[in-house]
Amino acid sequence: MIKFFRKIRQKLLTEHKFSKYLTYAFGEIILVVIGILIALQINNWNQKRIENNKEKLILAELIIDLEEQSRLLKDYVETESSFYQNGKDILTHFAKNQTFYDNDTIYAKLNSLASRRTFTPLNTTFQELISTGTIGILKDKPTKRKIIQYYKELERISSVIANNNVHIVDGIYQPEILKQTLFTLDEDDPVLENMNKLIFDRESLNSIRNTSKDLLSDANNTLHLFNLVEQRTIVAQTHVEIYKTIYLQTKDLLFDLNN
Repeated sequence: MIKFFRKIRQKLLTEHKFSKYLTYAFGEIILVVIGILIALQINNWNQKRIENNKEKLILAELIIDLEEQSRLLKDYVETESSFYQNGKDILTHFAKNQTFYDNDTIYAKLNSLASRRTFTPLNTTFQELISTGTIGILKDKPTKRKIIQYYKELERISSVIANNNVHIVDGIYQPEILKQTLFTLDEDDPVLENMNKLIFDRESLNSIRNTSKDLLSDANNTLHLFNLVEQRTIVAQTHVEIYKTIYLQTKDLLFDLNN
């Protein structure tokens, strides 16, 4: 093709047809420019197609993360709800009987509140988007803003729950309640019951239980125990509400991404 155009130019020059040569040369330049513009357009189209495919992949991975986060949040709600219910049961028992001691269930419920669950946000895909700078591929600005705000909220929630667990559950409730109760689920848990039997004889174990009973029944400990249980119950209730709120936000964001 290049040789063909070169021959035409040479023929026009040798025939001294300068006006036709200039017209032809101008037309050839226009053809070259059009060719370049078409090539650029094709390149832009290919680039947009690649970016669109990347965006679809990113959205699909975010949806997978959010669906799993949604499932985990339901588990967190159930766990914290069980803590909250145990706290309510203990306080209700005290209101009716004016004592924190109960032969059947008080040990188990008091001891269960010494446990807690760490909240770990599922944000692998989002962190990768931020670290690699590919978050900019997402074209819809309101949705992108919503995604960023959502994961910032997850970080804030993680910090709040971690602080509550460390400073209130681990730092206050657990060490104080261990001074008051026998740390076992009593006869309700056969594994712990057998373990206690291996360590203690029946007389020693009963002596420890009686000591715990005296402490739980002691009026001088009532205010301290009440404050401990109430504070721990409020923490559990707060966590339940936090998890329910972020669960709804997760579902809302999932709806946006799926659409």
